[in-house]
This record gives sequence, structure tokens and C-alpha cells, in this order.
Amino acid sequence: MPAAAEPRVAESVRKWTYRARRAEGGEMVRGIVEASDHGSAVRELRRQGLAILSVELGDRTASVGQETDPQRRRARLAASMGKDDVVAFTQQLAVMLRTGVPLAEALETFADQASKKDVAEFVRLIRADVCEGEDFSAVLARHPRTFPKVLTSLMRAAEASGKLDEMLARVAKDLAKGRKTAKQIRGAMMYPAIMLAVAVLAVTVIMVFVLPKFGPLFKAQGDRLPAPTKALVWLSGFIKTGWAIYVPAMLAIAGGLWWWMRTEAGRIAVDTIKIRTPVLGHMFRCLYLVRFSSTMASLMAAGVPLVDVVRICRDVTGNVHYTKLWTTLEERIEKGQEIAPTFREFDFVPRNVVAMIASGEKSGRLSEVLEHAAAAAEDDLDIAVKGTTSLVEPIMIVGMGAIVGGIAAAMLLPIFNMSRAMRGG
Repeated sequence: MPAAAEPRVAESVRKWTYRARRAEGGEMVRGIVEASDHGSAVRELRRQGLAILSVELGDRTASVGQETDPQRRRARLAASMGKDDVVAFTQQLAVMLRTGVPLAEALETFADQASKKDVAEFVRLIRADVCEGEDFSAVLARHPRTFPKVLTSLMRAAEASGKLDEMLARVAKDLAKGRKTAKQIRGAMMYPAIMLAVAVLAVTVIMVFVLPKFGPLFKAQGDRLPAPTKALVWLSGFIKTGWAIYVPAMLAIAGGLWWWMRTEAGRIAVDTIKIRTPVLGHMFRCLYLVRFSSTMASLMAAGVPLVDVVRICRDVTGNVHYTKLWTTLEERIEKGQEIAPTFREFDFVPRNVVAMIASGEKSGRLSEVLEHAAAAAEDDLDIAVKGTTSLVEPIMIVGMGAIVGGIAAAMLLPIFNMSRAMRGG
């Protein structure tokens, strides 16, 4: 009987990876402890005099005492949480906290309802850290690629003020707006990209499959073939037989462009095109205005220091010209100067927004003014996106018509010449 019971006991024992600090000296330690459940693992570690930071279910095949790093697993789980998941995470937590649900229970409820297994597991790890005494903001800050700085900063301010539910609702609204804006921009850029792809595909089909059908007709005319048709025939032949030349050349050009865009000169050029191009410039300037004004409004309303607000805005805009603005602004804030004159020096910030910032700064209602500026910028962005799309559509259609029409004309010219010669004969 004892021999039969022994495997069941072994089956119930699990291995738990942990992070803790020693009571003496505060040294960080990591390792594995065997226990039947989470509570038993915690009690065992406390019996050893360790201050627990986290205890997670580990690998059954690992040996006790083996040094392991659970950060790789955490990183994998955090990567599974997309931006839409983060928006849903903040929205649902805000609703539950406002109705009086404790944070730990709200996290567990979200994990139970998550559609992705990895997201559910990741949120349970966050819950475990919170239950073990870590600040919610500190736990989120360990995953900067998943949770943006504006979220962690607002959570830190909310923990200090005791208004976690209000801040979660605010950041959920801001993140949802940001996702909507990003999708608007992608949608506006997607249409011309699709049109360009269709044009390239149509031209390729004509040059590779349709044009060769006219080969005997073209050969019959010999030197009398019109120059546009000769060029078209040469290009068709080159596309079919010269792939060993143009494919590596195109790959080299694409690789060179990719490398150049990662250099400082490339980033400056691309970011300059974004805000200076006649059609796209207004749209991107509205986008950046929405991002930094809404972010500044939320952070300042939460009581985040202005220097920290500027540093976070530097990451939010993600354009080298705006980075220069934030760097200059940070230096002047540290010297005790006002912020409106700095905005006035950069021409890509609308003059009416600068006037609003100056007014809000003097009246002490800068966060409210920035909220109004963000709302107005969102309306301008909607108009800019629609305007850009309406302009790009006819341009692409005319361009495609000119290319396809030119090819068709070059193909039909020999036929017209033959018809004219026959009538003349």
C-alpha cells in the first residue's frame, strides 16, 4: 500500500520559481522551491527568512537549487498582449474598480475572460506580484514594450492620490483614442498602397503575358515599329529574362533604403517628409498634436511633474523634430522658464495652440486647455484623413490610367500603322 501511494504524492509536488531578497543585506536571490501549491511555496520561503517578490509555477523537469531566470517566460507572455488587449485591460479594470471590486479580484476576472491563453497567464502573473505587495505601477513598468510610459506614470500618480479607478478610466479613454487615430492613419495610407500594388500587378501581367501575344505582328513590321512599341518590347523581354539583374538590384536598393532610414540622416529626412509634404504634412502634424496634447493633459491633471510629462511626450510623438522641441523645453523648464515661448519657436506647432498654451499657463488651467486643444485636433485629424484620402484617390486613378493607357497605346500603334498603310496601298 505505501508503495502504491508514493507516486501520487510525487505527482502533487510542483516546482515553483521565485524571486526574493535575503533578510540580511537585501541581496536578490532566485531559485526553485518544491511545494504542492502556491501557498505552501510562500510559507516555505518565508520560513527560510526570505522577503518574497514573486513565486511562479516553474518547469517540472527543473531541479531544486538550479538557478533559473523567469524573465524570458514573462517577456514571451508580455509580447502576446497587443495594444488592443491593453486597451481592453484598462477599460475593464476601470469599470470593475469603480463598482468596488478589489484590484486583485479584477485582475483575476480579466484573466478568466481573456480570449488568449498567454494574455490570461500574463495577467495572473501581474496579479501574483500585486498580491505579494508590489505596486501595480511598478509591475506594469517592468514591461515598457507592452504598457506605455503614460500608463505607468498615471498609475503611479493614481496610487499616490488613491484614485486608481478614475485614472484607469482616463488612460483607457486616451489609449482607445490613440488606437482609433492609428487605425485612421493606417487606413488612409493603405488605400494608395493597395492601388500601387494593383497597378504594378496589372502592368506586370500585361508585359509578361499579353504583350508577347503580339510578337509576330511586331516582328513583321521590323524597323518600321514605332519607338514607344520598341521600348515596350525591350522592357517586356527584360522583365522575362533579366530577373537575375533586376531582382538583386531591387533587393539591394530596398536593403540600402532600410539601412539609410535607420541612420540619423535617414530619420531626419523621413520625419521631415512626414510634416512638410503638402498632402501628408497636415495629417501628420494633426496626429502629433493629438498625441502630445492629450498625453500632456492627462499627465498634468494627474499631478505628474512637468519635466516628467515632457520626457514622456518625447516618446509619444516619435519624430526627430518634435524630439528637438521636447529637449529644448525640458532644458528651459529646469531653468524655471515658461513653456509657451518654446512652442512658439517651432513652426509645426499651430499658432492657435501656442496661444491656448500661453493662456492656460497664465491662468493655471493648462491641463484643461490642452484637453480642449486635443479635442479640436482630433476633429482636424478626421478632416485631414478624409481630405488626404479624397486627394490621393483621383491622383492614383489618373496615374494608373496614364500607365495602362500608355502601354495600350504603344501596343496599338503598329496596328494603326498597318491599317493606314493598307488604306494607302
